[in-house]
Amino acid sequence: MGKYLNKGQIFDAESGEDLYANEEQLQSRLDFFEKQIQAQTADTPAEKKIKNLLEIGRIQIERYKGSDAWKKAFSAFDIARDNELWELAVEACDVMFLSEGPDALKALGHALWLGVTFPINPELTVVMLQYLVEESPKEADTCAIAAATANYITSMRCGADDDLTFFASQMMASVAGEHSHVTNQSAFDLWRKTLQLDKPKVFLKKLSGAIDQLVADDWWVDRDKIKAKLDAEGK
Repeated sequence: MGKYLNKGQIFDAESGEDLYANEEQLQSRLDFFEKQIQAQTADTPAEKKIKNLLEIGRIQIERYKGSDAWKKAFSAFDIARDNELWELAVEACDVMFLSEGPDALKALGHALWLGVTFPINPELTVVMLQYLVEESPKEADTCAIAAATANYITSMRCGADDDLTFFASQMMASVAGEHSHVTNQSAFDLWRKTLQLDKPKVFLKKLSGAIDQLVADDWWVDRDKIKAKLDAEGK
């Protein structure tokens, strides 16, 4: 664990140093990645094109230039979608969400749908679910549904002793405390059963409803086409 959850939301840390501490450093990195983009050709791999755009987007967030960050991230999303690079598509949604643009929650909705639908890095999916918890009122069932989904995702994609599994269980316990003042195991078990958070088919359907509200019927992906392809592949 660390690529997403321990990056100060945006960047990996190296040796505890803040690599982007001042504008001069930010501008230097910005220049570097803009030159990378200028040097791209038709043969440049889509993954590299996406990563260059996302690096610029993240830098612009640090520079409080959310509008530019959004544009770069949306361009990255388009390339990722067209090439079915779904984990990178979620990373692009992450940058769009952090840019705090007018459609930031719509981007979060896409990130959640893709992050649950595809077996991408579970840590990235958990971060998106954590955003949903943070964006929802503490007493809202959406918080509980998001936490339960994070717990479910880690149980399916990680080992029982994995750090991310522990993180997700702690998130669920924290949400239970804030949602219903749960303070002990028996109360937690009752809370979980009452809200049917022990039934994936139930809470995943509710999560789908929450995602639909975020996206507001303005989908940037063809969900029916994606579902049909996954069904054909037996996934």
